[in-house]
Amino acid sequence: MPRIARVVAAEYPHHITQRGNYRQKIFSSDADYKKYIALLRDEAKRYYLTVVAYCLMPNHVHLIGIPQKEDSMGKVFKYVNMKYSQYYNKKMHVSGHLFQGRFFSCIIDEQHTIACVRYIERNPVRARMVNNPCLWESSSAKVHCEVNKYDELGVNKLFDYIEYNQKDWKKFIELSDNPDEIKQIRESTRKGRPLGSSDFIEKLERKLNRFLRLKPKGRPKKKYKWCLSLF
Repeated sequence: MPRIARVVAAEYPHHITQRGNYRQKIFSSDADYKKYIALLRDEAKRYYLTVVAYCLMPNHVHLIGIPQKEDSMGKVFKYVNMKYSQYYNKKMHVSGHLFQGRFFSCIIDEQHTIACVRYIERNPVRARMVNNPCLWESSSAKVHCEVNKYDELGVNKLFDYIEYNQKDWKKFIELSDNPDEIKQIRESTRKGRPLGSSDFIEKLERKLNRFLRLKPKGRPKKKYKWCLSLF
């Protein structure tokens, strides 16, 4: 199924991911992670993107963001990518594109917001970089689990949107991954299709005046015109 034109709905959570060009490394030191987070903090504030979860990996970025305007995500990633690329290329004495083309994103309902935050915060565990998601420094998990009290991006706003508290969240993200859930999240994000219940997607279609559901495979059924003969 091909990727569709980007779907953005203001005031709805979105799962967003951005990779390095040709999957190259985009973070080489702790200073790089901190630089990216500082840029994200500034641009998210400037362009009205509420960040409720994130995870920075060596060659890609995951984010759960709630845009307050339709162009919030586009502007934030445009300027973060531009400024961070200038910083990183200068540091490494190289030139060229650091990030892969455009970022991937999909709109998510409350149930899938919970699943997506858990998915991105467990990324370092799946990559065998840490044994516990709360121990990865460049992730919102450390704040959500109260390992680190310094909430630079304001990610504790997550608990305004979901029915979890920090104590329960810590237990939840330590549970094993659900392979089917992971596959669903990855496919929806790659294709740009909303991830949620039928009612949620129908509501989005009415709001955006756009058809978002998957169309049935195969040729559409023929519509027969019935003629009434006068003879």
